[in-house]
Amino acid sequence: MELRHLRYFIAAAEEEHFGRASDRMFVTRPAISQIVSDLEGELGVPLFDRFPHRVKLTAAGLVLLPRLQTIMSDLNQALVLAKRVGAGKSGSLNIGYGSLTLLHPIFRASIKRFIERYPEVTLSLSEIVSSEQYKAIVDGKIHVGFMHFSPQTGAAGKKAKGWTGAEGTKALDHFIIQSGGLGVVMSYDHPLAKRKVLSLADLANEHFVVVPRSSVSPGYGVLFSLCQKEGFEPHIVQEVASNATMLNLVSVGVGIGLTVMGKHFTYPQGLVVVKLRDVNYKTSFELGWIKGPTEPALDEFIEIVKELASSAELKNTQQ
Repeated sequence: MELRHLRYFIAAAEEEHFGRASDRMFVTRPAISQIVSDLEGELGVPLFDRFPHRVKLTAAGLVLLPRLQTIMSDLNQALVLAKRVGAGKSGSLNIGYGSLTLLHPIFRASIKRFIERYPEVTLSLSEIVSSEQYKAIVDGKIHVGFMHFSPQTGAAGKKAKGWTGAEGTKALDHFIIQSGGLGVVMSYDHPLAKRKVLSLADLANEHFVVVPRSSVSPGYGVLFSLCQKEGFEPHIVQEVASNATMLNLVSVGVGIGLTVMGKHFTYPQGLVVVKLRDVNYKTSFELGWIKGPTEPALDEFIEIVKELASSAELKNTQQ
C-alpha cells in the first residue's frame, strides 16, 4: 500500500465520482479506478458501491474515510512544520546570557529582531554566567550563549574549558561581537565621578566590591595583582555573585567596582564608568555555539547578531 492509494481513495470518496477525482488529482480516470481496486483487493473488502454515474461508500468505506482524512491532515501539517523548521521559521531556540550582556544593546536588538522575523520560533532565555555557559551548551540546555571573557579566559582559558576542542570535549564556534577594556564604576555622586580618566593609584583609598566568579570582572587574584603593581593592596568590602549585584551595591555607595568599558555598553542611571589608563586588560564579548552543523533557527540568529554587530545603527535599534 502506498500513500497515493490513500490520497486517491479520499478524493474519490469526497467527490463520489471517479471522473471528478481524476480531475482533482491530475491523473486519468482509469488510474483512479485501478488504484481504488488495488486498495480494495489489499484490504479484502469493497470500499465503494459503483453506479453508472457515481460511486458511493460502503460501510467499510464510511469507517475508513474520516480516519484517513485525519491522518492526511496530520501528515500535511507535519510536512509544513518540517519545512518551516528546516527554513528556521519554526522550532525552538535556547539562548544564554549573563548580567553584563544586558548592558549591551545588541542583546535586546537581536532578540527583538529575531522575534519579528520568526514569530513562530519559541525562544527560551536563560541567565547563566559566562564561565558556565560552555557546559550548558554541551549539555544541550542552551543552543547559543552571549559570553564575556577576560585575558585570563582568553586562548589558554578557552582551551582548558574545551572551547577549542581539547581531546574528549566538544569545540565551540564563536563570533567576536566586540573587544573592550577595563573601567571603574562608581555612583554618580562619588568624588572621582567627574574625572575623565583614572589610574589604579587613584583608587588606593577606595572600597571595592568584587565578583570573584565573573569571567570578565577582576576578582581577588587579578585585582590584587593589578593594585600591587601600583604599590597598594585593595580594600575589599564586599564579595558578590554577579555583576548585577555589584552594580546595585555600587549605586548605593557601598564601594566601587571594576567593569567592562566598550562601545555601546550602557550602565544604569546613577552610575558612572571612568576609563582606567595604563591598565592592559582586554575583554572580549562573544557569541558561542557548538562547532559543526547547526539548526536553521540558530543559523538565523547568528546572522542577525552579525548583522547588528556590523551595523552603525546598532545603538538606535533600542531608542
